[in-house]
Amino acid sequence: MRRALSIAMTALTGALSVYQASADTISLRADIWPPYNATPGSDKPGYIVELANEIWNSEGHQVDYSTIPWERAISEARSGNIDCILGALPEEVPDFVFHSLSLGLDQSTFYTRSGNPWTYHSPSQLSNIRLGVIGGYSYDQGAVDEHIAMAIRDGSPGSRVQLMKGDNALEKNLQKLLSGRIDAIVGSATVVNYTVATLGMEGAVQPAGNIGVADELYIACSPATPDKSETYTRQLDTGIRRLRESGRLAEILERYGLKDWNSETPRNLDM
Repeated sequence: MRRALSIAMTALTGALSVYQASADTISLRADIWPPYNATPGSDKPGYIVELANEIWNSEGHQVDYSTIPWERAISEARSGNIDCILGALPEEVPDFVFHSLSLGLDQSTFYTRSGNPWTYHSPSQLSNIRLGVIGGYSYDQGAVDEHIAMAIRDGSPGSRVQLMKGDNALEKNLQKLLSGRIDAIVGSATVVNYTVATLGMEGAVQPAGNIGVADELYIACSPATPDKSETYTRQLDTGIRRLRESGRLAEILERYGLKDWNSETPRNLDM
């Protein structure tokens, strides 16, 4: 809690803070995770990137968005080398500064080749399949993550859990799935569905069960610069509300074939 200041000093400090924040270049990082975020500088850089640009530009900021591996993005933001990361869960980085209104839903879902009868019901089933995962990702903060960590730690050639890293990790896992080198993958339903459609793989893969319910996604800002991060996240809340009320949010989402996540339920995310 801030110490009490005189009214004059509070007003002066607030004015200076607004001025100092008015010309910021906000560094925003994540690995490629379309449709949330995609190739920087492209016609469709990701709807969260577009929202962040519109919101922060209206506050006088510029957004410096680029992609790096997710584990590195978290580390760099935690140390204060970058300002914010995109597509984070509060339980994933609880020390970061978050806004209140979410920027989407993330439903962890298993996928298999079409026609495979295997369906996920419990973590005990994972010992019997070859599962493709992405490095640095958390899928349930529980038993599934524990299974993955143990399998990777004790792994050997032909391991039941196969780890992929890099910007094209999901695409490579999908290719491994279709070639029969793995039996299933797990990932965000929105991301997998979008990537499958982009790669023309519809009909070749199928959802095979969800892990729990959908989680809300956010932009998370550095705990190393809390005052600045609180300003940025407060502006995000104001901007999300404004874009939703004006209809601009729906327009941006439509470009990606999506609807406002406020009307979505976990049940329809993997359809």
